[in-house]
This record gives sequence, C-alpha cells and structure tokens, in this order.
Amino acid sequence: MECNVHLLKMLIRDIVGKLPEKEKALYHFIDELELRLIESAATPDQYLHLLKKYSPYHEAANHFGISPYKARTMMHRIEWKVAAKLEEKLQCMKWLEQPSNSKRVKKGYLTF
Repeated sequence: MECNVHLLKMLIRDIVGKLPEKEKALYHFIDELELRLIESAATPDQYLHLLKKYSPYHEAANHFGISPYKARTMMHRIEWKVAAKLEEKLQCMKWLEQPSNSKRVKKGYLTF
C-alpha cells in the first residue's frame, strides 16, 4: 500500500512512543542530533562531513555512559524493531471508502 509521508511519520512516532524508556531516549537523542546536522548542512557532502565530525553515536555514548559501539548497535536494533512494526502496521492497514449522498464526495477511513 502506498503511504504518504505524514502518515508514515505519524505511525513511526506512535511506534517509537511505545518503546521501552531506555530505547526511546536513545532513539530520540540520536534522531535529534541527526536532524540538527541535516538542518545545518547546505549539501549532502557537508552533511556527511558533519556526521563524521559530530558523530551522533559518540555523542549518545557520552550522554548515556555507554561505548559508541553499543550506542550504534542499540540504535540499529531499535531501527530494525521500528521498521518491523511499521511494516506490520502497513500490512494491516486498509482504506475504506464510504459513498456519500453527493456523487462527488467520498469519505475515506483508514483502519488497522
């Protein structure tokens, strides 16, 4: 099923919100850092340079008192978990159309 970006963001936010606190905190911390780097970069090359210079995994490691390797490994596991849940939700999603009295207007409902 094709999905728009806003729906995907909403579903991901819902999935992340249900993660255990430790995973949720790490995910949000790294995600925020990556978003800041994206916003401050003018080009993709500059973003990659900033990513190497200000590694979100090293920053998260310092913040949470873990090794950069553990931060990266945990983040990859969290992203895998989120992707699996997202795929599960997308497989269960169905768009139902309900005809209205007018020939031009149809109401749609998204169900899970």
